[in-house]
Amino acid sequence: MKKVKYGRLAVAGLAIVCVFLVNSCSYAQTATLKVLDYNTMHGFDGNNAIKDKYVNWVENINPDIVNYQEMIGFSQDDLKRFAARYGHNYTVIMNKEAGYDVTHPLAITSRYPIEVIERRIDGMWHGYVLTRIKGIYVMVTHLAPFTLKDRQKDISIIINRLQQLPKGAKVLISGDFNSFSRADKAAYGDKLLQSMQRLEGRLEPKSGTPIVKNRTIYRNNLNNGALDYSVTDSMVKAGFVDAFRQTNKTFKNSVPVKSQLKKNSVLRRVDYIWVNALLSKDIISTDIIHDEVTDVISDHYPVLAEFNIK
Repeated sequence: MKKVKYGRLAVAGLAIVCVFLVNSCSYAQTATLKVLDYNTMHGFDGNNAIKDKYVNWVENINPDIVNYQEMIGFSQDDLKRFAARYGHNYTVIMNKEAGYDVTHPLAITSRYPIEVIERRIDGMWHGYVLTRIKGIYVMVTHLAPFTLKDRQKDISIIINRLQQLPKGAKVLISGDFNSFSRADKAAYGDKLLQSMQRLEGRLEPKSGTPIVKNRTIYRNNLNNGALDYSVTDSMVKAGFVDAFRQTNKTFKNSVPVKSQLKKNSVLRRVDYIWVNALLSKDIISTDIIHDEVTDVISDHYPVLAEFNIK
């Protein structure tokens, strides 16, 4: 009887081991990669309490890569220390310390090693940072905010650069595009157009200040008097997929955030994660995260995408 009992225990133990091994293999085959994109409103306004709130929040989100815009006030060492607080030991920033004449630094932090391919500001408003992480080409950018002509110039440079990447590569680009998507057209209508018409041609209050490199700027964001979709249309024409719209059928705004809503505010989506056709096959989910933290810590909501990786 004891031999039978021990034999049954051995079989049961072996079965548990087999289940564990199968589950482990299954996990390895279905590992995921989370990418977060965030315009941080002037580096969280340099406010340590807001930074602390963000760190607590992002630890729960647990992204593998974060693409940042407007990391004003962050040195390279600051970024390293900041990222280490949420488990990212690899960082890159494009700022004056790194030799780039920028006013709104772009940055990337990652759980995995970052191969920096290029940082560019020449001929662009905020530029881009191009890297490779986990075999994926990852770019962060921030397009010109005040004129359509400058945005079209930015996106032309970006698309030209992305088209030079190796065929068969997986590519992701994200950031504040300051542009509307034709997929959201039904959500806008006359209210947004009227709002923009009131600003069209006006002198930008930031004109002549260091934050715009002392340039004189007049707002010109309409396309022959109409809402413009040409910037994001260019991305679609170049073969890129709007990750949010691939997984979401309904509109969701990325600006303004709840704490900055005004009586005449119009909800808009200007922050995007774009992927090429090859990487689009790996998308699991995408969201623009609205919660009690993101309602207050920036003037943009963050975008999160999750991918299957092998």
